[in-house]
Amino acid sequence: MHEDTPNLTWNDDVAKVAQNYADAYTCNGELVHSGNSLDGQSLGENLAYGYNFATAGAVDAWYDEINQYNYSDPGYSEATGHFTQLVWKSSTEIGCAYKYCGSYLGYYIVCNYLPIGNLVLIGDPSYFFERNVMPLKS
Repeated sequence: MHEDTPNLTWNDDVAKVAQNYADAYTCNGELVHSGNSLDGQSLGENLAYGYNFATAGAVDAWYDEINQYNYSDPGYSEATGHFTQLVWKSSTEIGCAYKYCGSYLGYYIVCNYLPIGNLVLIGDPSYFFERNVMPLKS
């Protein structure tokens, strides 16, 4: 879908980390990132909750943030952070899990990514986003 971006592959170990975090969720309506890691590697993470909000629905909502992403001024923003993690070129593996929190909150969704995306090591943040958040294939 995106230029020079490999498809994400499912990783059972990453999914287990996501499931452990989902299982510990208290269904309080807050979305707090875990800071999860696997074998010493930090994991990227997207979170969501909603009634009748299957994992695919959460992924669609995260991807829809593409409409707010400015490829001519690349960088991180809260409005597009889910999208940029989802398509981050260097993140090649994914594992997702959920917990049902009753009819008020519905499903709590956790997706972890390996290696972590949305990562700016040093210097100009746009440098890392230009190289990892690629435009759609034409």
